[in-house]
This record gives sequence, structure tokens and C-alpha cells, in this order.
Amino acid sequence: PAVTRDISMVAKKEIRVGQIEEVIETFGGKLLESYHLFDVYEGSQIARGYKSVAYSITFRAKDRTLEDKEVGKVMDKILDGLKQLGIELRM
Repeated sequence: PAVTRDISMVAKKEIRVGQIEEVIETFGGKLLESYHLFDVYEGSQIARGYKSVAYSITFRAKDRTLEDKEVGKVMDKILDGLKQLGIELRM
């Protein structure tokens, strides 16, 4: 079965979603099945010059059931890659 994780992050407006998706693809590895942008928000709840971006990321191993620990390691790599772009998780 697939495992899905949703992440919401805050990024400078000049960071393109293509840059974010490149990080997801690069660090998602062979367990990454797909990702989907489901929200972009710019408004009063977000600091000026920034935007909120949210993705749903799906992981799957074709030969076995994934463990949370495995998915957590991949997500940590993705999040570290996003931090290198100056992107922070939105809490």
C-alpha cells in the first residue's frame, strides 16, 4: 500500500514550485511514487514577500509494505533539501 504525507511550507515568493518539485524528486528516491501541489496561499497570515505552498507526497515500495521509519528518513532528506532553499515548514 501507498503512504502519503502532506507538507505545508513557507517560501519566498521568488522560489518557483519547479524548484520545490526538483528537491522532492531528487531526495524522494526510489520510494517516491508521486507528488501533488494542492495549495498556494499569499495573504494576511503569511509574512510579506512569502507564500505558503502545500504538497501531498506519496511513497510506495512495489515489493513490500513500507514502514513509517523508512518514509520518515526520506521525508527528512526532502525537508533538508528544502531548507537549503531557505524554505521552512509551516506549523
